[in-house]
Amino acid sequence: MEFEAWWLLVPLGCFALGWFAARVDIRYVLQDARALPSAYFRGLNFLLREQHDKAVESFVDVSRRDPHALDLQLALGSLFRRQGRVGEATSIHQSLVDRHDLPKEKRELAQFELAQDFHAAGLFDRAETVYEQLAGSTYEAEAVTKLASVLEQEKAWQKAIAARQRIQKLSGEPQGRFIAQYHCELAELALAAGDTANVTRHLTDASSANRNSARVALIAFKAAFKADDKPAALQALSELKRTSPGLLVLISDDIVTLYERLGTPQEAVAQLASAQDEISTTLGLSRLVDASIKLESRDIALSRLTRALRSQPSAREVARLLELESEKHDVNAAHTMNEVALLLRNATEKTPGFHCGHCGFRAPRYYWKCPGCNEWESFRATPLGQ
Repeated sequence: MEFEAWWLLVPLGCFALGWFAARVDIRYVLQDARALPSAYFRGLNFLLREQHDKAVESFVDVSRRDPHALDLQLALGSLFRRQGRVGEATSIHQSLVDRHDLPKEKRELAQFELAQDFHAAGLFDRAETVYEQLAGSTYEAEAVTKLASVLEQEKAWQKAIAARQRIQKLSGEPQGRFIAQYHCELAELALAAGDTANVTRHLTDASSANRNSARVALIAFKAAFKADDKPAALQALSELKRTSPGLLVLISDDIVTLYERLGTPQEAVAQLASAQDEISTTLGLSRLVDASIKLESRDIALSRLTRALRSQPSAREVARLLELESEKHDVNAAHTMNEVALLLRNATEKTPGFHCGHCGFRAPRYYWKCPGCNEWESFRATPLGQ
């Protein structure tokens, strides 16, 4: 094949085109930089010096000269809030909201950002007011969702119910599980106040919103137990065992008392044992052993504990086993066993009894709303052996 010399010109041509394109790009960049107002660079300079008030004034000046710079301020405000600098974020967004020359869409966005600033700062009343002002705006659906979160933190349960109903209407997404929890909160308050009528009303509404809520059954049991309504208590207990047997650990003492009142105390042990068979937890085993010691005998309780630990060892419950076994031995052996039991208890005393099935947050007590991820009814008793 004969070599043609003109092919040598191809690389040179490509290089020339690349050089030309780069020059054009640089020229446009320089033109854009020259087009930026000097106030923009003053604002950046103030920002770098941490003179935030002057930086805000400079950026406001930029936005008045160039409407496109509004996006710059909104972006800066959001950045400040994410960094925890809520004061600076609030200053920027408040200055935008106070302007009368903003387009409607930009004003609504600035209001939405300002409401989030108040929310992050813990100024819930102000956040609530601004979120409410966004009704009918482009950001209404997002604002109402944020508003519901604020109302939860304020424990304004009736308002929170109304907010969730609005969300459901706007987005079409079911909100029943939230509404049920809010009614349960109100039912708990009514129960503490001895207001039986409102307990019943809120539990009925909660059940209508979420028919599988274990919390409804638990509160119904507490209410019936408090009123000594044995048939209602048994019915609620049966429903709780169906929906969430692991929660029986929260009312184990009341279960024992209920069956003692009914004259069938061993049925309490059977109920706790059945729940433990379904969901084996450390607390569940501990409550079962307590009930067995009280209603059966120490030997039967020891037998139950031994069988459980053979299948799923637990350091905390091994300590309990040693304490029970020590009573059968001489003084020296008993002392040694109790010393080992004490060491095991000290090693496991900080082991949380509950955890969130959603984020893994662990705690020594039960929460209906996880402090870690804010998920409702996600807590579980820690499984035996963990």
